[in-house]
Amino acid sequence: MKPAISVIIPAHNEENYIRKTLHSLKQQTFQDFETIVVCNGCNDKTEEIVRRRSSARLLSLSNANVSVARNAGALNSTGSVLLFLDADTVLSPETLQKVNEQFNQKYAVATTKVRPDSPQLKYRALMGLKTMMLSTGLFKGFGGTVICRKEDFQAVLGYDPDVTVKEHHQLRKKLQKRGKYLCIDSHSTTSMRRFNSWSIPKAALFWTKQLGRYYLGGDMRKSSYEKVR
Repeated sequence: MKPAISVIIPAHNEENYIRKTLHSLKQQTFQDFETIVVCNGCNDKTEEIVRRRSSARLLSLSNANVSVARNAGALNSTGSVLLFLDADTVLSPETLQKVNEQFNQKYAVATTKVRPDSPQLKYRALMGLKTMMLSTGLFKGFGGTVICRKEDFQAVLGYDPDVTVKEHHQLRKKLQKRGKYLCIDSHSTTSMRRFNSWSIPKAALFWTKQLGRYYLGGDMRKSSYEKVR
C-alpha cells in the first residue's frame, strides 16, 4: 500500500545533523509514511549514515541544489501528502499524526511551529516570535518544514530549480492559488547554526533584503547565500 505521507529530506553535507533528523522520524506516533533522503553534492559521510542508520530511500545527485533535490524527492515519492523536512530539523513525536489530522482539503500548503536547538534566550525569543507570526498567519513562512499535496505540487510544477533562496515562498504563492495556508499545531526543532555563524543582525539584514527583492518582483535567481555547516 502507498503511504499517507512522503517525508523528503534534501541533504548537502549534513553528517552532523542527519542522525537526529532521522531518529525523530522513528519516534513518530504516526507511522504510515515513507522517508526519502536526497543527497545533493555530498562529499562527507551523509550518504553512509543514511544507508547504515535508516530504512529511508536514498537518492544521490552530483550537484548541490536544494530545489532540484526536493523536486527529485517528490518525483520519486508515493505518498499523497509531501512533507519537505530540512536535514537539520527534528520533528516532535506527534507531528506526522497532526499533519494527518489537520491538513484537510481546504489547505494547500502548511508548516509547523518552530523551536531553536539552542537554550539561549535570544534564540528562544526569536523562534517564539516566529511561531506566533506563523500561527496567526501574520507571516506565511516556514519552520524547517513545508507540507503540501503531491497533486498540487505537480500542478504548480514544484520548485523553480534556479531559485534556492526564498524558494519556499515562491512555492507557497503558487500553492495558495489552490487552497489556504496552515500552521500545524506541532513543533519542529531547527538548527541555529546560521545565526551562530552570522549573528542575528546579519541574518535579519540578509533575509529582509531577500524579502524586499521577493515582494518587489526582483529576480530571485540572482540570490544566493554561503552554506553554513
